[in-house]
Amino acid sequence: MVPDAPLPLEPRDYENWSRMIAVAGVPTATPQTDDEALALVRWAAREGYRVRPMGAFHTWSPLAFEEADRVIAIDQSRLTGLLDFALEPVPTATFRAGTTLAEAVRALEGIDNHGASEAPGWAWPDYPGVPDVTIGGMLAIGAHGAGIRQRAEQPDLFGTVSNLVVSFRAIVSDGDDYVFREFRRDEPEAAALLVHLGAAYLLSVTMRVVPNTFLGRRVDYPDWRVAYAPAPAEGSIQALVEEHGRVQALWFPFTQTPLVQHFTEEGYVEGPRVTEPLTVRLSPDLPTAFTTAFTQTLAHLPWLTPLVERATLREMRHLSPPDQEWHGTSGNMLLYVQHDTLRVVSLAYAVHVRAGEVQSAIHDIAHHFDRMLHDYAHAGHDPINSCLEMRVTDVDRAEAVGVPGAVPAMLSPGLPMEDSERVVWIDLVTTPGMPLAWQFYAEYEAWLWQRFPARLRPEWSKAWAVSADGPWTDPTVLASVRGAISPAVATWDALDARGVYGSPLLDRLRASSTLC
Repeated sequence: MVPDAPLPLEPRDYENWSRMIAVAGVPTATPQTDDEALALVRWAAREGYRVRPMGAFHTWSPLAFEEADRVIAIDQSRLTGLLDFALEPVPTATFRAGTTLAEAVRALEGIDNHGASEAPGWAWPDYPGVPDVTIGGMLAIGAHGAGIRQRAEQPDLFGTVSNLVVSFRAIVSDGDDYVFREFRRDEPEAAALLVHLGAAYLLSVTMRVVPNTFLGRRVDYPDWRVAYAPAPAEGSIQALVEEHGRVQALWFPFTQTPLVQHFTEEGYVEGPRVTEPLTVRLSPDLPTAFTTAFTQTLAHLPWLTPLVERATLREMRHLSPPDQEWHGTSGNMLLYVQHDTLRVVSLAYAVHVRAGEVQSAIHDIAHHFDRMLHDYAHAGHDPINSCLEMRVTDVDRAEAVGVPGAVPAMLSPGLPMEDSERVVWIDLVTTPGMPLAWQFYAEYEAWLWQRFPARLRPEWSKAWAVSADGPWTDPTVLASVRGAISPAVATWDALDARGVYGSPLLDRLRASSTLC
C-alpha cells in the first residue's frame, strides 16, 4: 500500500514508444503547481519512494521505467506554458518543463519579433520532429533535429536542444530536504543537468530563441549510389546539407532510391502554406491494432521484408511526391512525426566528424548496412524491415548561447569530441520481435565502434549496447558509457542526497561508474 501522499495517486499503465517496455499500475500524481511537485518529492524522500516526471513517454530505453516498485510518476501535463520572454541580453523564452514541443512552437510564433524576420514570431534554430514530446523530456536526453549553420550572422546553435539552455529551475536536495534552486548556464553544476538521463527534475527552463524563419520543403528519391557516394558530389547528402542546411535521409532495405527531404530557409512565398504541425507527411495514420498485427506478421514471416519495403516506399512517394513543394514557418514544417505511426525499435548513435568528412562517414555507414543486409538475406534472414535514417547537425557550441562562461552539456550526444564539427545522427530501425535483429544490431554496433573509435556517443533514449540478449546489455559498450557519465555522478549524488531520481538502468551505470 502507498502511504498517504500529499496529492491523490491513481494507478496508470505506461508503455514506451516501441511498446517493448510496459509497466502497469504506476501510482501517478498530477500536480498543478511547482509547490505541489515539491511536496511530492519531499514526501517520496521521506517514505523511500522514487519519482519519475512523465511527459509523452516517447522513448525506447528503460531510463524512464522498468518496474513500478516504490515508484511514483509525476504527470507533467498541468505544469505547462510560457512563463516569460526577454530580448536582453539575448532573446530567450522561459517554459515550464511539461510544455510540449507543439505548444512551445505556437507560443513562440505568437510573440512579435518587430520585423526581425519575415516569418512571424520566434523559434528555436531547429526542432526534433515529434510534436508531443515535452521540453523536460527532450532536455533529459539531449534531443536534436537536423541542420547546420549556413550564414555567419546566424548564432552557431544547430546542435542539441540542451545547448539552447540559458538557465533552469530544478528541485534538488539541501541536506536531507528538497528545495527549489535556480541554475545559471555558467554554474559548473549545470553541466551535469543539461542532459541528466533522469537523474534530476527540472521544472522550468529559459532557452535561447532566434527570429522565426519560413522554410521550403522538397522530397527527392535519388539513386542510393549518388546519395551515399564516397565523396561529396552533386546529389550527395553532404552536398545537400551544405546547400539546404536541414536534410533527412531514409533508406529502406532492398530499395534503390532513399527518401531525402530537405528544408531550405526562404522569404515569404505566395500561395498555399503549411499552417499547423503534422501537415507534412511521411507516413499514414496507423491504428494500434494494425501496427500490432503488422509487427507480429513480419516477425513470423520475415521473408516478406523486401516486398514490404518497396510498398512502404511507394506509399511515401504518394504522401510526399518528388514534384511537390511545401512552404511554411519552421515549426509547422519540421514537426511531422505522427503519433499513430508504425512503432519500431531503433539502434541510434551520434557520429562525430570534421565538416569535410560527412560524406565519407555517410558512405561507409550506408554501404556497410547494405553489405550486412545482403549477407543476412543470402543466409535466409531479414531482421531489418525499416529504414536506415541519417541526419546531420553541428556540434554543440556552448560559447554561442550568449552567456559568458557557459558550461557545456556534459552528457550531450552533441558535445564536441576532439576536432569534431558535425554530427551524423544514425538510426537503424526495425519492428520489435524480428528474428536475429539483436544479433544484426550487435554486429553493426561493433562495426561502428571499430570504424569510428573515440567518435561515437549513443542516443540515450534509443537502443545501444546491444548484445544477443538485447539492448543495454553489451559489457564493452556499457563500460564506455560508465566512463562517459562518471564526471556527472558526483553532481547527481550531491543534488539528490536521498536518491529520489533515477531508474534501475541509470543506477547500474552510476554504481559502476563510481569505481572507474
